[in-house]
Amino acid sequence: MKELKDHVVVITYGPSEGSVTASPVSQQTPSLFAYSITPSTSRFSSRRASVHVIGLVLRFITLVLCFISALSLAVNVHRPSSRYLTQKYSSSFASYPELLYCFGVAVTGFVYTCLQTFKGVCDITHRGILISEPLSDYISFIFDQAICYLLVSSSSVAIAWIQHINEDAIITLRNNSIISVSMSFSAFFVLTLSGLLSGYKLCKRFMW
Repeated sequence: MKELKDHVVVITYGPSEGSVTASPVSQQTPSLFAYSITPSTSRFSSRRASVHVIGLVLRFITLVLCFISALSLAVNVHRPSSRYLTQKYSSSFASYPELLYCFGVAVTGFVYTCLQTFKGVCDITHRGILISEPLSDYISFIFDQAICYLLVSSSSVAIAWIQHINEDAIITLRNNSIISVSMSFSAFFVLTLSGLLSGYKLCKRFMW
């Protein structure tokens, strides 16, 4: 950093003689690094708000997908005719453990994302009104991984059942199961993005 020094000559007149003195006056030029390099508070807060909004949108999409997955199994429009009514096959998904497991996971994901969506809205409006932010990051990261595992495992089990069953008596249930599995896989991918976002917020908490 360079300093420019100017000398000011001060002339004083006394009764007998004049005296001349020189006093240095230092003048510092504005530095190029005078401004802080840290981000402003407004920019930081807007970035945090954008992260919360993205997380809220992903939660809502997962909520809708889990709801469609559960609804496609719960709704039983088809009623088989009397010639297809046997003891071996049933038109209800509750008769098959694979589909029942898929339905239970879809309902679990729907309830979890409902709570997370409600909490996300509260975080945007009133931060930390329900759960403290550090605890929320831990809970979101752990449960996102658990629900993702349940979604992909239930979908895999349901796919195996769909490939094994090819009966006309339960063709509607089979088609509804295909829709349910598709929605479960889509919910898995969207919730994976939410899990990555939760991991990003958790890592940022450790780093900063």
